[in-house]
Amino acid sequence: MHGLGWWDDRQMRQSLDRLLGEQRGATLDANGVEDAAFLLLSALQDEGYLKAAVQAKLQRKDGGETSFTLDSTLAATLPRPIAVKAVTFTLKPGVRYYFDEITVVGSSALDDDDVRRFFRGESALFSGVGEKAYSAARVRRGLNGVQTELRDRGYAEAEATADGVKMDDKTGKVSLRVVVHEGPLWTVDAIKIEGAEKTGAELGELVAANGQPWTLHWQQDLGGRIRQALQKRGYADVRVTFEQMVGAEDEGKKAVELTARVAPGPAVKVGHVRFEGVKHTREQVLRERVRAKPGDPLNPATLEHARYRLGRLGVFDDVDLRYDPATGDVRDPVFTVHERRLWDLSLLAGYGSYEQLRGGIELRQFNIFGRAHQSRLLLVQSMKSSRGEYSYTVPELFGERLDGTARLFGLQRQEVAFQRQEYGGNFSVSDRVQWLGAVASAGYTFQALRNRDNQLGTAPVDNKQVVVASVDLNLTRDRRDNPLRPRRGYRWYAQVEAASKGLGGEVDYQRVEFSASYHTPWGDGRWLHFGFSHGVVFTLGSNDDTALPVNKRFYPGGDNSIRGYQEGEAAPRGADGRFVGAKSYMLANAEFEQALTGNWSGVLFVDGLGTATRLQDYPFNQQLYSVGLGVRYNSLIGPVRAEYGYNLKQRPGDPSGTFLISIGFPF
Repeated sequence: MHGLGWWDDRQMRQSLDRLLGEQRGATLDANGVEDAAFLLLSALQDEGYLKAAVQAKLQRKDGGETSFTLDSTLAATLPRPIAVKAVTFTLKPGVRYYFDEITVVGSSALDDDDVRRFFRGESALFSGVGEKAYSAARVRRGLNGVQTELRDRGYAEAEATADGVKMDDKTGKVSLRVVVHEGPLWTVDAIKIEGAEKTGAELGELVAANGQPWTLHWQQDLGGRIRQALQKRGYADVRVTFEQMVGAEDEGKKAVELTARVAPGPAVKVGHVRFEGVKHTREQVLRERVRAKPGDPLNPATLEHARYRLGRLGVFDDVDLRYDPATGDVRDPVFTVHERRLWDLSLLAGYGSYEQLRGGIELRQFNIFGRAHQSRLLLVQSMKSSRGEYSYTVPELFGERLDGTARLFGLQRQEVAFQRQEYGGNFSVSDRVQWLGAVASAGYTFQALRNRDNQLGTAPVDNKQVVVASVDLNLTRDRRDNPLRPRRGYRWYAQVEAASKGLGGEVDYQRVEFSASYHTPWGDGRWLHFGFSHGVVFTLGSNDDTALPVNKRFYPGGDNSIRGYQEGEAAPRGADGRFVGAKSYMLANAEFEQALTGNWSGVLFVDGLGTATRLQDYPFNQQLYSVGLGVRYNSLIGPVRAEYGYNLKQRPGDPSGTFLISIGFPF
């Protein structure tokens, strides 16, 4: 493959391999070669090369060579029969056509820029022609997108058409005029439900008309709620159809009277619950997740929830549900499971500015003892740390949603002023807090904390080794649109660690941390990101303030903290210039992100940090500030970040700034 550059040629060849599928063998016939050329032309045209041509040099099986050229007219054909053992395609893309100007007429419910985005995506500061490539297929997709968006907002008669496409064959510039006919807004005026009177289902709350926009999605949701109400009473085959009576237009609106006609079908009972495909899992484990009993009303929603619970065990690749027989008054639910392999090994690798190269292995074992228990062994080594962890998880240990996990861990890490050593064990349970939309966990931890090579300013009084026993509480709520590359939404996290001699340890302290982030678009191809985190550690119940372990103090700085410093270098300094762990910190981050191309973006950021070494100075008595610039490449595993932070306020010994490379969103 030649003609598009090394990378694009390689990508095109790989795509062609997949598309040809079984046609690709020791040789290709004429149809196979022509199909390949046609696929290449189609791909080029979808990227804006409307007058592209493909030249093919064929090495025949008999040793001869043949060449032919195929263009958008598709007039050329190969002689038949022919057997080809190798093909070299030379792509001649020609002029690339792109949207230069899109004029929008008639849109009031959608901003003109919102309409344009359906055709050429989000704008970037240095948007290339590729992001704005023109093709007839892209125009069709754009028009369908505008029409669907308007109909989802209640404009049921909305249409969008392309009117007046003008092309410049020399430059590739395309001017498009999009005409939007929104039509009136349909609003629900009244709802009637017929045919469900003898089922005993409670449907009264579903007939309240509130003047909301009528959309097909809303109507489908109403039908789903009617079906759920009847299925709870065993009407598994219930069907719901709708009829709309649409009134005359009045001030840009049309009132809709909706009639839902219900065909309940027979009341169905549960027969015998069966499981198929089970090899290693105990049947008792499966039956504990299926609540339906013989003779119960057959509720598909309940059985689907049982299928979800089986899938949640984490030991099946998939779980299917069918009924045997498929019709009748009594049916057997049959769950067919496909068990996943019992062992899984993953190799890990990464890079960070402080720890530099790191690698490791993750070994997971599934379905231990046939009870869906799982274990995980994690070993990670970097230039600055060694970490090991073994965990054992029991799903639904207490109730349906409460999972239990026991964990053994060990860590040795070279911090900026001491060597951290931690090892111990933990037991925790987790559950979802429905009313808060958050995930909560609670546990007990028993661990030994050590510090070696201590160069902290508090080294003369620091405890070198201490045993800690604590109760830990965590709460997380995540409403971001994408955890790897957030563009809108928010996340917050809270953690409380309460250590006590009464729990079996040697010290008393209470460590509290809270963090939150918020993300929002700002115009086209621009976003604002805000982060805040706060931590404080108390020593209530202890008269010796120096008993607080060095490992539990705060040492801010780094690519996920204040970015003018390496990991830990933003910690408070003592009178002698040596680092001192903080008892309290507050960190605020603000970012402005501008898209440069489809995958690259530039970032301007400001980080502010306040710390205090004594609780008398809470929340902080020392402040640091960094400003900086960065670039990001949005990969499949998150943004690859290169950032430089300049320190506005430098203490003796502080760097003027720091260059950081990392992977993942900073907050």
